[in-house]
Amino acid sequence: MDCHTIVRWIACSFAFIVVSMVGCTGPRSTEQSITLGDHYLEFGEWQKAADTFHPVVTNSPGLWRGEYGYGVAMANLEDLVTARRCLETANDHSPGNLVIITALADVLFRQGDASQLYQLLRGAGAALGRCEPYITLGGYAIKLKDSDSALLAYQSAIEVDNGVVRPRSTEPYYQLAMLQLSLGNTAQAAHRLRQAYGISKTDPRVIQSLQAQGVVLDGTTAHPPGI
Repeated sequence: MDCHTIVRWIACSFAFIVVSMVGCTGPRSTEQSITLGDHYLEFGEWQKAADTFHPVVTNSPGLWRGEYGYGVAMANLEDLVTARRCLETANDHSPGNLVIITALADVLFRQGDASQLYQLLRGAGAALGRCEPYITLGGYAIKLKDSDSALLAYQSAIEVDNGVVRPRSTEPYYQLAMLQLSLGNTAQAAHRLRQAYGISKTDPRVIQSLQAQGVVLDGTTAHPPGI
């Protein structure tokens, strides 16, 4: 267990104790219920989370933290219809929240609604100008055996991550390289890996993949990033 996990566990446990003590002396406030519900989500206690968040969404409909929490709990309890409704409501009230978008995307995928899944993630990637939604989309497209959409998603991720206002990430290049390899496009894969190496010469996945392709790591290895 790393330090971050230990600190998070202590914080969640402390919050749980405080909220539980308050609950023993009278009705919990909405904020206290959300804190307790978040604790249950943290530890995968889905039914307890659902029972805690349900009064929140009943008494404070549209409150995104309540809708999100109840949606995640119900998704894990396999009630995808309720989960989708709550997560869509949360997304409406907290647009651009990647935590909500990721949870909603999972539900859409599990429901087999590829059209809405693609629309959600493409829209988020374009609106936020971030690569994460496109990378997530690429992963789902691969699962759906839709390599064309996966290629476009990773290319879009590279495009939005290519600006000067944020550090470039190796992730879209690496994922695109792995897809190209699966399609038998070894030259394209090597090019993308070389671009990733130009961004970070310490990414172990990139180094191992380049070595597996027989690429010598020297001053000529890196390629400029970009589409």
